[in-house]
Amino acid sequence: MKKILVLFLLSILFFVLDNVLMPFLAIRTIYPSLLLVFVVCYSIVNGVWEGLWLGVFCGLLQDVYFTSAFGLNAFINMIVCIVAGVIGNNIFKEKRLIPVASCLLLSFLKGMLILLILYMSGRYTGVKNVLFISFYNTVICLMMYKKVYKLCQKEYMQIRWKF
Repeated sequence: MKKILVLFLLSILFFVLDNVLMPFLAIRTIYPSLLLVFVVCYSIVNGVWEGLWLGVFCGLLQDVYFTSAFGLNAFINMIVCIVAGVIGNNIFKEKRLIPVASCLLLSFLKGMLILLILYMSGRYTGVKNVLFISFYNTVICLMMYKKVYKLCQKEYMQIRWKF
């Protein structure tokens, strides 16, 4: 129960910071998504299933401000978290290089999927912004990954099966 509460509060915190603080740290109107970086890092550390549920929840939070298509962020976050979980199952999680590189690629994948779906619905945006946001998310991931990894190693964040 404590694990769910911690994840819920962190998700709300990163959601609020994404919408309140991050626009002030924008570089040419481009700013990172703390919530996406958190979800990707968590999915890499904890695997597909846990990352999937957190990704869908955080995607629904992001959809509150994404008026073009409700549910789009939840769906794309689900895909991104599944890929991140598969990557996490096949790497040494203690090292930072592969998770940070994965964050770059997964941020780019999310941005391109959103652009593709919006393009098919008749809304056009620039591809260049996706690349810059991906790099910005990677810088944030450099700072965030070890903290998420240490959080997931705490006793109350571990799943203990009792028979």
